[in-house]
Amino acid sequence: MTLDLQTGVRVYQFVADRLDDRRHDQYPDGREEYETDWAAAHDLEKAFAEAVHADEFGTAEHLLQQLRDMAAPWQDHPHHPDNHTDDGRLPDDTAPGSQP
Repeated sequence: MTLDLQTGVRVYQFVADRLDDRRHDQYPDGREEYETDWAAAHDLEKAFAEAVHADEFGTAEHLLQQLRDMAAPWQDHPHHPDNHTDDGRLPDDTAPGSQP
């Protein structure tokens, strides 16, 4: 994954969406866990953006990995960031040499 602002937003948004899904599935329970996890993801994304702006790429890479770790439980989800190309699109399975 590239270390740019769009990458951080894409991973964060995926995590936030999955947390929303989880909150809806657990409703009316799970509010505190949701708020804690959402705040952690939000803080990571903000710190990642600040590190990218400051050209602190080692820090940015570490923070992006933490966001990716938060996304790991949903690895099989079709919108998981690791299942997309660097520009955010799903890989084209019709391209020569692509895996089905």
